[in-house]
Amino acid sequence: MVNDYIEVNPKKLGGTPVFRGTRIPVRILFDYLDEGGTVNTFLDQYDIDPDLVHGFLGALRDSFTSDRTVEA
Repeated sequence: MVNDYIEVNPKKLGGTPVFRGTRIPVRILFDYLDEGGTVNTFLDQYDIDPDLVHGFLGALRDSFTSDRTVEA
């Protein structure tokens, strides 16, 4: 679940979604990707557990995909 990897707390960066246990906004990762960067570039720039970032991306992917088949 995506919420396992992020937190939203009004007392932390005014409620901006951040990676759990950090003050690193999730938005920064998407900015890197939007500008043509890679996840590895992001990980090189920030002191963050790679498992946290990869887990977040996997959970995000899973929230939009399903193993279920849809019958027409």
